[in-house]
Amino acid sequence: MTALSRRAFVRLGGAAAGAGALALTGSTAVAAGGGAGAAPARTPSFDLTAPAEPFLVNVGLHDQRTIMQSFAVDSTGGHVYVVQITQGGTVLPGDAPGDEEYARRAARGDLTLSKLDLAGNLLGHMYLKRFGHGVAIGVERSGRHVHLWTEVDAVTEGASGWGTRLLRFPFADGAVIDADTTPGLQRRELLPGVDRTTCNIDPVHRTLVMRYRRDGAFRFALFDLDDVRRERLAYRPIADVAQPDVLSGGPVFQGYATYGRDLYLFDGQIYSATNPPEGRGNAHLTRVDWRTGAVAERVRTTDGHELHRREPEGLGVWLASPGRRPTARLGFAFGTSVSADPDDDRLCTILTKSLA
Repeated sequence: MTALSRRAFVRLGGAAAGAGALALTGSTAVAAGGGAGAAPARTPSFDLTAPAEPFLVNVGLHDQRTIMQSFAVDSTGGHVYVVQITQGGTVLPGDAPGDEEYARRAARGDLTLSKLDLAGNLLGHMYLKRFGHGVAIGVERSGRHVHLWTEVDAVTEGASGWGTRLLRFPFADGAVIDADTTPGLQRRELLPGVDRTTCNIDPVHRTLVMRYRRDGAFRFALFDLDDVRRERLAYRPIADVAQPDVLSGGPVFQGYATYGRDLYLFDGQIYSATNPPEGRGNAHLTRVDWRTGAVAERVRTTDGHELHRREPEGLGVWLASPGRRPTARLGFAFGTSVSADPDDDRLCTILTKSLA
């Protein structure tokens, strides 16, 4: 294990001296160099049962007709980034006839990225062609430099495009990035033989979590962000766990984030005849222990039950007050509208949970 990887593990709470990178297979922790890895000490967890606090409520995005997919917050810069499928009727450079249709945008994985301030005012946007579905995005701050992390190189499965690699890029208002034609893209392929890759970032512990699919099963791998950023020759996960069985079958997966030794998952569906507003929805937050892969907590959340549409869409962690005493927040988002009218604009709502 490299020194940087050891430091990443220490940031989770502890490490076995001289051991290899911690890998988790199923629910058993195994050190890469053989023998058992020491369990990390507990890091604070977010209080999933406490009432949520509003962060952004019913704010508009660049595209008004497609629902948000995920978000990332850079509180140091005072910015929120939100991604959504590019809406129908949008004509972009390099398009062929028919590319402007929504079904084509969704199948190809074309995304619109909106940049907001912390009050929800729209500051700019850019387009990401052939990227993916936008299940998760991350933001990385290194000094004065800020980069976004997303999936890229989408392949079509069903009606949607899904990423197969990761991409690091700076925000540029009005820009269009085409995965097929834009030169010099900073791609990352962290694990061989996987697809459906997306990612998120823990800015406190400087880790990157990637959700991926291998042999039909979803898993999560945790990496040292600086290792990935600097393009180390061999990407070695700090931890790797299976998506828990509780999310198999009925629940609709909607997002994930990592903080310290915990992995957080989000699932649920939009209000409908089978999930009516009077029932306050079926959204759940789940906490998984990176050391074991076991579900430590699963909570049905009725926060924001009065919102219209209320479709769970993304998780994110950020520093709410950077400095000597940083205060982290876990944000969970819903695609919303101002009323139940299906013709209303699709809006963004983000609620937050604090550390216990």
